[in-house]
Amino acid sequence: MTRLNEVAPGTTVRVKGVSGNVRLLTRLSSVGIMPGSTVVVRRNDKHRPVLVFERDTLLAINREEAQHIEVEEVA
Repeated sequence: MTRLNEVAPGTTVRVKGVSGNVRLLTRLSSVGIMPGSTVVVRRNDKHRPVLVFERDTLLAINREEAQHIEVEEVA
């Protein structure tokens, strides 16, 4: 399974699962990042947060948190 921090910019992905502590799961679900949601990766530089576009909102997810988000590419 691919992790969000591995996805190239411009790619549309569907969230398959999220692992991590309760704080992370709560934060991500509060902004709509949960299994089944679709996001577009806008920026994914090696030393900066991953920028994703989801439900008309641009979100910054730090690299450590992005490692806990499993995704699959949407055709």
